Amino acid sequence: MTVLAAGCSQSDQAEADSEQVRLQFGHAISLDTPAAELIEEMAANVEEQTGGRVAFDLYPNSQLGSETEMIEQVQIGSMDSAAIMVGTMQSMDIRMAIEDLPYMWKDTEHARAAYDGEFGDYLGDIVSGYGLKKIGYLEWGQRHLTNNDGPVVNPEDLKGMKIRVAQSSLRIDAFEQVGALPTAMAFSEVYGALQQGVLDAQENPLANIVAPKFDEVQDYLSLTGHFYNTVMLFVNDETWASISPEDQKIILAETDRISNEIRERNDGMEQEYLDTLEERGMEINDNVDTEAFREAMLPVYDKWEKEHFGSELMDVYRAASGW
Repeated sequence: MTVLAAGCSQSDQAEADSEQVRLQFGHAISLDTPAAELIEEMAANVEEQTGGRVAFDLYPNSQLGSETEMIEQVQIGSMDSAAIMVGTMQSMDIRMAIEDLPYMWKDTEHARAAYDGEFGDYLGDIVSGYGLKKIGYLEWGQRHLTNNDGPVVNPEDLKGMKIRVAQSSLRIDAFEQVGALPTAMAFSEVYGALQQGVLDAQENPLANIVAPKFDEVQDYLSLTGHFYNTVMLFVNDETWASISPEDQKIILAETDRISNEIRERNDGMEQEYLDTLEERGMEINDNVDTEAFREAMLPVYDKWEKEHFGSELMDVYRAASGW
């Protein structure tokens, strides 16, 4: 979306129209998380480094709708850009659900290298077919489980548990493998559903457990680490084409910078998050049999490769997985 520069002559305004681009940028990330803070920092730096030629209007915390709704808005051009969890983008192309394979990376280092390499490029190529330009990734991190029933140690502990998951068919399949009762729900609705007892449990990275204060409505945190999630930053193709190559490079460089910064912050703040939750009264359980969970959830790999992903994408994944 272009905007006019204030206080210009008619000819100056015409020039400003062709040069200045203001992007409406939405995401579902909670405020007071490193990811939300770094997106704000990126936007401010881009505006400064481009001399105001490119600016962002940020709409965090699902202000413009659910992640699925924001994807659709960027595709049709009613929004310019967004930061959306990769797995949620399966509403556009089912192959994007691959991020929700449980325990898919041997460790965080393999996950990061994959998104920096061929795996991340492959996902970017998928979204390019839908009129979107991938400009980078932000690590959302390992997801863990909170509930009110007690510590979760083995897969059997999840039997019959009503758990919220993001709008992802694969996550639903994974939790059904261990007997849980998963419900897809927009993040903005989760706190109220937990408070009212509609749900027993939810799963999120530590930053997104601390920021929305889920400890107020959940008693136990179990460090299951069942999914590793990343947020993709993307821009509508037409909007991207309206930005000069020089300014595109500035945006890409800033996105790359905050991508590295978020990893450093996540590593440095993990213990701080755990300490905060414990101080707020949450019981922390790190005695989780992750091998048993992985084994119980593995059947979804063959099913989803055959029905949705295909061997090409899975081969790219397997080459990077570390397993």
